[in-house]
Amino acid sequence: MKNITLTLLAFALLSVPLVAAPATETATSEIADVEAELREELSSLRARLLKLEAMLDSLNQDQGDEVAVAPAAEPVEAATEAPVDLAAPMAPKPTVVAATSQQPEWKAPTAISDAEPSQESPVGVASSGGQPISFTGLLDTYYTYNTNAPEDGYNTLYYTNPNSRGFGLNQAKLEIDASGDGPVGFRSDIWFGSGARLFRDGLEPGPLEDVLYIQQAYGYYQFANGAEFNVGAFGTIAGLEVAESHLNWNYTRGILWAWNEPFSHVGAKISTPVSDTVTATFMLVNGFDNAWDQNSGKSYGAQISLAPNDRFNTTATWISGLEGDQGETGLLKNFSWNMYGGLHDRFEVMVNLDYISVADPMGIYATSWGMGGYARVHLSDHVRLANRIEFLDDSQGRSTGFEQNLRENTLTFEVQPIKDDARFLTRIEYRRDWSDIPFFGCPSCADGLSMDQNTFTVGFMWVFGPKE
Repeated sequence: MKNITLTLLAFALLSVPLVAAPATETATSEIADVEAELREELSSLRARLLKLEAMLDSLNQDQGDEVAVAPAAEPVEAATEAPVDLAAPMAPKPTVVAATSQQPEWKAPTAISDAEPSQESPVGVASSGGQPISFTGLLDTYYTYNTNAPEDGYNTLYYTNPNSRGFGLNQAKLEIDASGDGPVGFRSDIWFGSGARLFRDGLEPGPLEDVLYIQQAYGYYQFANGAEFNVGAFGTIAGLEVAESHLNWNYTRGILWAWNEPFSHVGAKISTPVSDTVTATFMLVNGFDNAWDQNSGKSYGAQISLAPNDRFNTTATWISGLEGDQGETGLLKNFSWNMYGGLHDRFEVMVNLDYISVADPMGIYATSWGMGGYARVHLSDHVRLANRIEFLDDSQGRSTGFEQNLRENTLTFEVQPIKDDARFLTRIEYRRDWSDIPFFGCPSCADGLSMDQNTFTVGFMWVFGPKE
């Protein structure tokens, strides 16, 4: 390109037309002087351009790794330049290419040492190299007063706020998620608190003094069509309510969630969209609430969800397997159905149905089932009022170990101080539980048992992490 520019410049200078008319002797002398000056300037300019071209070639070669430096082209001295015939056309000069001994060689990047971390490494990436890791924290504390003043200090039927004598820590939870631009990642939820103590009881061997509970720990692979494959320990697909208080409408968990549904599974699960409104989920797991499989039987689960719009969705779930009291020969079956309806911008309802049965050592099935209804009204952008009514038919004693029918009614007043930011919530709640037999601890009652229980709870929930 540089040589072409030089040629064009010289051609432009030499193509200036000379005086065509007969010239006088004085004019001829002046023209000769101009021609001499032009030759001298053109030679000098050409020499300088060649020097510049050599310097640029040298700089370009120095930038490549292990590339031999080409010798700079010798500049053409003005004194040795051949005379230029202005009347003859100038032939274009061939492009000069600096020769190199070898092509540039690719060099692998060197490893980053621990002593000298790369300033370009994204924060939160695992040392082995992987997806960025995000952390979300949850702190859930409460104060509960039980009018029965149970002697053992426990609220009967409660899992998440069992302390009946005052303040308690339901859960201090850390959620770890590794996700990024790629399809792979993992999720782990670590739970500490009184709720974790009760979850841990019976789920796996170990003393209850160890109150750390691994609620979830699974890896996942996301497909291009929106499907996701999970392997590890994950929360159950059954039911309506979840373990985290702030994600439910009420502070305490319902009877059905605590006593008639599994909490978690260990195995494999895949969820895939069937259409824009339908999602299907399938899983193969060790069993119900057991990190350690107590037999060689496995359970399977299937779920279908329909969500045609933001104001309505419904889900049906079936889980079954040889997980009963007889091991491989005792069949455990669980069916759950739930529905959500947004009847108005400020009024919404939910319904939950749970059925579960299991074979006893004699091969006879024991069954428990129940339903729950929920309603919530948004009084303002900061205040909500929710009500839950449930019943559990445990007349065969499968869930609680006592042949009874349970009822509960919970009224929850929720305050969200910061509009459009639910990372801090407080709830004031009244709950009444009752049975058709004396079941609830009450030292002042006959035989130390009462047919009902009344509690007042104030819950505080903080979520630390990105604003959603």
